[in-house]
Amino acid sequence: MAKYLYGASIQGIQEFIFKTNQLQEIIGASEIVKSLEYEFKAFANISDENILLNAAGNIKALFDDEENLRNVVKNFPKKIMQKAYGITLSQAVVDMTKAEYDTYEKAINALEKKLKTQRNKPSIPLDISINLMDLAPKTARPVAKIERKGNDEIRMDVSTAQKYRANPTNKGQLSDLKNSKGKIAIIHADGNGLGALIPTLSNIPAFSKGLDKATHEAYEEASKVIQNGKIRKIILGGDDMSVICDANDALAFTQTFLKKFEELTESHTGHKLTACAGIAFCNEKYPFHYAVSLAEALCGATKKHAKNIDKKLAPSSLMFHNIQSSNFQSWEKFIEDELTIRNDHDVIRCDFGPYYVAHVGQPSIEDLIDVVKVYQQEGSPISRLREWLGELSKSHHYAKDLLDRINENSAQNDKKALDTLNLKLKKVHPALGTQTMIIPKDGFDKTLIYDVLQILSVTEAKV
Repeated sequence: MAKYLYGASIQGIQEFIFKTNQLQEIIGASEIVKSLEYEFKAFANISDENILLNAAGNIKALFDDEENLRNVVKNFPKKIMQKAYGITLSQAVVDMTKAEYDTYEKAINALEKKLKTQRNKPSIPLDISINLMDLAPKTARPVAKIERKGNDEIRMDVSTAQKYRANPTNKGQLSDLKNSKGKIAIIHADGNGLGALIPTLSNIPAFSKGLDKATHEAYEEASKVIQNGKIRKIILGGDDMSVICDANDALAFTQTFLKKFEELTESHTGHKLTACAGIAFCNEKYPFHYAVSLAEALCGATKKHAKNIDKKLAPSSLMFHNIQSSNFQSWEKFIEDELTIRNDHDVIRCDFGPYYVAHVGQPSIEDLIDVVKVYQQEGSPISRLREWLGELSKSHHYAKDLLDRINENSAQNDKKALDTLNLKLKKVHPALGTQTMIIPKDGFDKTLIYDVLQILSVTEAKV
């Protein structure tokens, strides 16, 4: 058994990548982050068999040589932080010669506790500024490079200059990814239960390689649903995925990715794993760091919901939100400020999700998509239901009367279409229907209509 278990956690990756809305910089930052995986392998001077995990900013490795380990702990953070200004590295070591760490499971659990402590310690940025320094206007960090393009002068900090070097060819803009409504989607997905599973494995390196392969293949399979190629992968490795894509295809892409992730992890690792995802819809000019924070918060919210369903292995699911406010503070504040309706009789929540790949008793992504397609049909009552949602914030009784009139008119115009819609709604949840748009769910009164309206407002009709 090796003497030492080493762990490192690279922090600030999302902020480093999405600090800008320039696609050239985003892709350059992504390339830098990807290259960090190779930096450890070259620097550590240990065999591949001793590298247990090296993906998505997480590193775990075994060392026999104390002097080599000391060199890594002392000098590796400097190398990483200089290669990617704005990123920090937390490290921890467990001495496996001690009796209390006689198994990998005990050692890894102890390592994770130490890493958590280290991650909570503040770090000093390498490009710290003082008042005398000239600051780059886009980032407010010290200017390190000045480029001239025609009559324009571009003043860049170190981080921005690094991103341009990593992606010197300016191929494509974020505007190339938007749909006709100007909407794009930021999707963040993360595997479930890895922290509990990894310490129990007998061959962690083989598992890590299989997991990485499964994630890449799941992405490739999911990308096939995007016919126009409007997608850019930003982070893809281990059990993590972050992409930017056309808002039209975000739901179908994420649904396919989650399905394939389950299938391919079982095929490549021998363990059927699940994942959760968050989708933030926004305009191309919306500050990306807010959108990314929301996508991560949505992913975290669906993980929490899924773990309550199955504490052993949370089922695959997703949540989404169309950003309409100027900034993002927290998902809970969004719920309070934008997704809670209070009238003279009720308090109704509009966050109906999460939506699951396949789990009995929970709304499915497929059934949600089917309902959206019905409401996309010409002659559907969706515009009147938008009016109903507005009326709901004023009066319970007026909203009920309006819903009754909507259903009466729909029955007169096309009874068959209304019956179809009713069946589709009941597939999402047995209590839902054209007459019951508000139902008890997760301890609250909730309505599905807001989520349907969100999807319709950010996507183009395909029917």
